[in-house]
Amino acid sequence: MSSDEGHEGHEGLNIVAIMGGTYSPIHNGHLRVAVEVADLFALNELKLVPCLQPVHKSMPIVSTLHRLEMLKLAIKSDKRLTIDDREIIRSKPSYSIDTLRELRSELGESVSIVMVIGMDSFLSLCSWKDWQELTLYAHVFVVSRPGWHPSFSDELNNYYEKYRASSIAELQCAPSGRIWFEALAPLDISSSMIRRLISSHRSIAYLVPDSVRNYIDENKLYLQENTTT
Repeated sequence: MSSDEGHEGHEGLNIVAIMGGTYSPIHNGHLRVAVEVADLFALNELKLVPCLQPVHKSMPIVSTLHRLEMLKLAIKSDKRLTIDDREIIRSKPSYSIDTLRELRSELGESVSIVMVIGMDSFLSLCSWKDWQELTLYAHVFVVSRPGWHPSFSDELNNYYEKYRASSIAELQCAPSGRIWFEALAPLDISSSMIRRLISSHRSIAYLVPDSVRNYIDENKLYLQENTTT
């Protein structure tokens, strides 16, 4: 799908984009997706929303404080990227629907909320809390790899067909209710890969910002790997 229409974000509704994750640690793959989405919609702000505890995974092996500090270091050079710590403050397992409900209540109905997720997350959507209500509060923007055509369950496919946007402009002209797939060329990096490299005493140079790498070294993080987070 072409994204040529996406460079007119300033002409539609004001857009607030959010991108959740454990960010343990944040890496250049996360950051590249964030800046591409920010560019695509000409955003003034994209909120990174670190979760306290991912619902389908165990607790991150480093503290919330460390994860937040790494986030701050990683986004320091791009003023469009900000941290929304509401899921940390909530002090219980993180559900996207709760965050979207809060944001909609705060922002009102005249703002487009765009929730950015990866295709892997989209494929597991049917296991999310109140997943069919997500589009009541936001658009779902799915980052897909070029040429990747995964198989959907019938339930997920019906949901996608019901809310599929015909153009990215629909996300800019309505506050919620659409699903859009955007084919990006994501950097093939994962947090679990980085943790495994660290625990094996191998370099993570060029996988994370230098400031994050230095922070991990200084605080001796991830020396014992736990691939479930």
